[in-house]
Amino acid sequence: MVPIALTAWAGCLLVPPGGPPGPPAVIAAAGAAAVLLGLAVRRPRWRAGLLAALLGLLTGLLVAGLHSAQRAADPLRVAAADGGSASVAGTVDGYPRPVASRFTDPAANSAAGPTADPTAGPGSTSGAAGDGQRWAVTITAHAGRVSGVEWAELDSPVTVYGRGPTWATLLPGQAISVSGRLASPARADLPPTLTSRRDARPESAPPWWYQAAGAVRSTLRDHASALPPDPAGLVPGLVVGDTGGIDDRLDADARTAGLTHLLAVSGSHFALLCGLAVLLLGAAGPRVAALGGLAVVIALVVLVGPEPSVLRAAVMGLVTVVALLSGRRRTGVPALAGAVLLLLLVEPALARSAGFALSVLATGALVLVAPWWVAALHYRGVPRGWAQLLCIPVAAQLATLPVIVAISGSISLVGVLANVLVAPVVAPALLVGMAAALCGPWWPSAAQVLVAVAGWLLDWMATVAHTLARWPVAALPWPATPAGVTVLVMLLLGAVAALRRRRPRHLLLAALVGVLGVLLPVKVVGVGWPPPGWLLVACEVGQGDAMVLSTGDPGTAVVVDTGPDPVVMDACLDRLGVTTVAVLMLTHLHADHVAGLAGALDGRLVGPVLTGPGRDPAGTWHAIESAAHVTGSIVSTPPVGSTYRVGALTLTVLGPTGEFHGTESDPNNDSLVVRAEMDGRRMLFTGDIEPPAQQALLRSPEALRADVLKIPHHGSARTLDRFLRAVDADIAVIGVGLDNDYGHPSPKLLAALASAGTGTVLRTDLHGDAAVVVDPAGGGLGTRVRGPDGVITTVSVRE
Repeated sequence: MVPIALTAWAGCLLVPPGGPPGPPAVIAAAGAAAVLLGLAVRRPRWRAGLLAALLGLLTGLLVAGLHSAQRAADPLRVAAADGGSASVAGTVDGYPRPVASRFTDPAANSAAGPTADPTAGPGSTSGAAGDGQRWAVTITAHAGRVSGVEWAELDSPVTVYGRGPTWATLLPGQAISVSGRLASPARADLPPTLTSRRDARPESAPPWWYQAAGAVRSTLRDHASALPPDPAGLVPGLVVGDTGGIDDRLDADARTAGLTHLLAVSGSHFALLCGLAVLLLGAAGPRVAALGGLAVVIALVVLVGPEPSVLRAAVMGLVTVVALLSGRRRTGVPALAGAVLLLLLVEPALARSAGFALSVLATGALVLVAPWWVAALHYRGVPRGWAQLLCIPVAAQLATLPVIVAISGSISLVGVLANVLVAPVVAPALLVGMAAALCGPWWPSAAQVLVAVAGWLLDWMATVAHTLARWPVAALPWPATPAGVTVLVMLLLGAVAALRRRRPRHLLLAALVGVLGVLLPVKVVGVGWPPPGWLLVACEVGQGDAMVLSTGDPGTAVVVDTGPDPVVMDACLDRLGVTTVAVLMLTHLHADHVAGLAGALDGRLVGPVLTGPGRDPAGTWHAIESAAHVTGSIVSTPPVGSTYRVGALTLTVLGPTGEFHGTESDPNNDSLVVRAEMDGRRMLFTGDIEPPAQQALLRSPEALRADVLKIPHHGSARTLDRFLRAVDADIAVIGVGLDNDYGHPSPKLLAALASAGTGTVLRTDLHGDAAVVVDPAGGGLGTRVRGPDGVITTVSVRE
């Protein structure tokens, strides 16, 4: 079974997702067949295995080729390539899910009047009377009209996006009709998308079992809504796979801490519930126990939704149960190989799925590696329960690490610790949460109590994720290239082999103790960055601007400009523990303000991107649009008066009132000017505005008053004294490079600041990363600066 499964996987990979096998695949298959047959003739004892491998390869090629050809001939896919319109009738395949774009276009809403709130929830805006939450649902189209042509017998999957109250109430198995515009998917193996501007039109009621499951899901979600934000999203996500309530900050921190697999239903959930049912029914005989376990799996699929990822998790869960209950690798290994082969025959596109690879590797580690490690520790006196608690997450983390690195380009150094810390609460929380879900529709009071208990347990998981994700050494960058992944695999295999011998094991243990005893105290305890109560950090990025504003929510910040170097920008945000950029402002398109954009986007959730009205240079503008499109962010130019609320931070756009023409530097004068306010403290960000733009802002001098001023144009002499006096800031911040060729900051500007009464000037050329903080004792403003050597010092503010 193992050779068949592996070569079938290889055969599926050789077929391009957009069409039938090409010449490389045919040549590879022919060469593999020749080699295998030659080996089979020379070594008769291998004949059965080699012929099985050849059969698997040819089967993978054939099945994947047929699926690919069928996709290529799909009328909906053909019409989607041309952006055609369609009206289709089909059956809902899964539960609706809120679109994973919680950041909408606030500028459009602000222009109409209401205040935009990028953190109000998925697709929402505060006070907007817009079109409401956007939903996505996968359907199988059976008939329809595509680009004017009637099709009576379709069998085409489509991902439908729509807004309206009916979308949220759809259930699997329900017949609906919908019309809209088709679009090609991001990848050839994904179904086409259909965007509808109308509400869904249900044509029939869903089956009774999905109605019951829908009632269970909705009541669990309602009961969980009374919990604090993190457990309110985790309870429905862990129990029934409803992840719509999990906010982006928790999602990002869980990804950094290696806990993403616990945010929703996975193979381990199926294994736990199915295994519990088998154990409870074991006294009635093996057949009854097996039927009971299978019934639990089917019921859980109905409750979570019959989507491909759920079915994959169910199959892997069953494999895990078989392996653990039998206690023999000779049972688990062929079961895993058979499951892989079955899933690939049903859906060859899984061969290219990172989720599928993660599931297979994690299950394989539980079947092959974890039992040996548990037995070894138990032999040395460790209780079996504690040995399992340690070995299972370690085996799963090591097995999946190459795929994770290929996806993220980093290694989580806290993943094992995080999984060990949360392991004691996962199973109880799942069982209590499932009990709450099942009794919710008919015994609400008991469900509320059970949900509260599950929420209390899962709050620990959220705390672990948030805490470990903030460690300066939480993740180690690693090349996400074939060479980098190969080197990592070799290192892992070498480490596992070394652990089998006493002396290398002692050396590795000594190295680990050294890291824990020396490196972590220095990195975690001694750094002290970011300082408590920080409002603003000016990143030291050389001759350029890169400002980071706290929102009051750990891990979430607003970024104003990104400096000239993406590596330096990324490092500054890493030091601050920023995993979500709620709003990204690019004041204008000069390279010293935007060339570091890739560093701000790297590995982070990014909300709307706001820019000034200038579009020169055109190449830079197109690069910004392309980068934002990859992250799903919307690029817009907000009108004056637009207001954004992000956590405890409020942003107000003050300028420019219009594009400048004929000045000495129109792009500089077109810089976006924004006032930020948090806890009664005002900060003014001015880009590179010069006298013409400063004069325009002085028409409303009361709006300019601020406690902190980001000095325009890196301390250029072209800053009006009247402008500085109108702002009347206590602290000035200058983003400037050491020994720059422009003479920034100008002595004239520094003298003008002193004359205007500004008590402290923070300069990134002298101070490195510079922070403005709120003094927890007196409530006044203070500063902390982190020099190039990492030493934290304080600059006093004139009272």
